[in-house]
Amino acid sequence: MAGLGEKFYGTKYNKENVPIFVGIPSFLKLPICTDMDDIKKVNPDIAIIGEPLDTATTIRPGTRYGPRAVRAASTVPSPPYEHFNIETGIDPFDSFNVVDTGDVHIICGDTLASQKKCEERVYEISKLGICPFSIGGDHSLTYPNVKGWSEARGYKKIGIIHFDCHADTGDDGLCGFKYDHGAHIKRIYDLGILKGENYTLIGPRGFWPDPRIYREMRDVGMKWFTSFDVWEKGTKDVAMEALGRAQEGTDAVWLTFDVDCLDPSVAPGTGEPEPGGLLAREAIHMIRLISKNLEIEKFGFDVLEVAPQYDTSDSSSYNGGITAGFANRLILEVMGGLALKKNGLTEGSPIRPL
Repeated sequence: MAGLGEKFYGTKYNKENVPIFVGIPSFLKLPICTDMDDIKKVNPDIAIIGEPLDTATTIRPGTRYGPRAVRAASTVPSPPYEHFNIETGIDPFDSFNVVDTGDVHIICGDTLASQKKCEERVYEISKLGICPFSIGGDHSLTYPNVKGWSEARGYKKIGIIHFDCHADTGDDGLCGFKYDHGAHIKRIYDLGILKGENYTLIGPRGFWPDPRIYREMRDVGMKWFTSFDVWEKGTKDVAMEALGRAQEGTDAVWLTFDVDCLDPSVAPGTGEPEPGGLLAREAIHMIRLISKNLEIEKFGFDVLEVAPQYDTSDSSSYNGGITAGFANRLILEVMGGLALKKNGLTEGSPIRPL
């Protein structure tokens, strides 16, 4: 396991101490590889895909700048390549080659065409056997992401673990548009590849969607844990139940994370903040428990709804605010869990005091 990161990145892996403000801020300062022919040659395990679309947003726009902000936040701290997690005892770059494939070229003013471009990029990446890690953008993108991924891999039945303040199962979205950021789960369900018993939502609260939609979700076997359910039941029980439901009889699992599942005191940089959400520690613990039980060959992931102009600590995206910083950390946590699974481990080797 050890050594792959240094082999791939050379002396930059753990010997360069480059200031964070130097150079082009690709994700984690990883190699930039935007051409599909070049991506085929490199043959990475994971591809970072930026999806700067927010025209399917219904309240506060701005997530088009999410990928840029998360990339900026990922350059903190330095060095950029070696990422041994002192708690989990794993460095994903000892196990995976990762490249930043840049952004999908969004067509301004044409939401459906832009979503189609995202679907095509995820399809191309997934068809090569590369695991897609998409950074949004608004949550409407999970539909084209899952569609492209599942069709490229030939999956007939998938599981979804969905972290979000909202169910996003409205047939007409929030305001009558079937492809907005409140309808992506329903659009995936309509594809016939997702059954209710393989779907779990973690973190909903507030006032949308309405009781009728929640009754429809219940009737088809969907399950959800509100943020207060997580607080009362505990992160481990919730995570393990969501994982079991997603894996039961399915070909693969997609993990989708809307940062508004977090309390706005933790993640203010999002379009629809709602009080009473998860703490960052709760979310990270659940992500660790889930991801270390998933195989990278049967997995896809997106993190969405980072809107940096509402963020705190840095709204200019020069270094990323606290919400963008969380999204960066989340991606690393998912990679770390997948690395444990790849190496047949349930735990890493953290350095602990005597």
